[in-house]
Amino acid sequence: MGRPRAVTDEQIIAAARRCFLDRGAGVPASEIARDLGVSHTTLFNRFGSKEGLLVAALEPPREVPWVEALEAGPDGRPVRDQLVEHARVISAFYAEMEAGLSLLRAAGVEHGSGGCTRGEGEAESAAERGYHALVAWLERAQRQESLAICDSRTLASTILGALHGWTLTATACGQGDHAEGAGACDAGDRHVERVVDLLWHGIGPRAGVVPG
Repeated sequence: MGRPRAVTDEQIIAAARRCFLDRGAGVPASEIARDLGVSHTTLFNRFGSKEGLLVAALEPPREVPWVEALEAGPDGRPVRDQLVEHARVISAFYAEMEAGLSLLRAAGVEHGSGGCTRGEGEAESAAERGYHALVAWLERAQRQESLAICDSRTLASTILGALHGWTLTATACGQGDHAEGAGACDAGDRHVERVVDLLWHGIGPRAGVVPG
């Protein structure tokens, strides 16, 4: 017999998340294991139970993937374009997060708050790191005179709240232009554009200041 296929916890979590989101929380662990080419015993040895695998695959991440991009900017492009770009990534992140949480709630599975709280020994939670990275990005744009001077913390909270709020509304209530797949991406992108356009009237550079 050949040796069993070795898979990492990260590979298991990624495959399980795809299976759960595509087929629902009721998908058997044996199907996930088959997709990975391992036995379902391997999954239970790593995560303890089907419920443990559900939580690991679907709870909010402990790292926010868009922090690094914020910390690197703003760059030389128009700041409005960069803001739309960042907002699209953040909106997609919230959509992914809410999809997992919604499935956990529907399955009646208890879970922690993932990246919403600080882990042991952490100075900041993932959510706090994302918020502070956006605040710092906005402040750098203001120093470049590419944004009007305003309270950067309030502005960051407004942006994040509008993007997260759209995801919650679309998930819980549905939207006329919100649908699964590509339609959902299009609807989210349109919402991002509208949010930035709405805010831009107040945060865009003042007359006589050349945008960065």
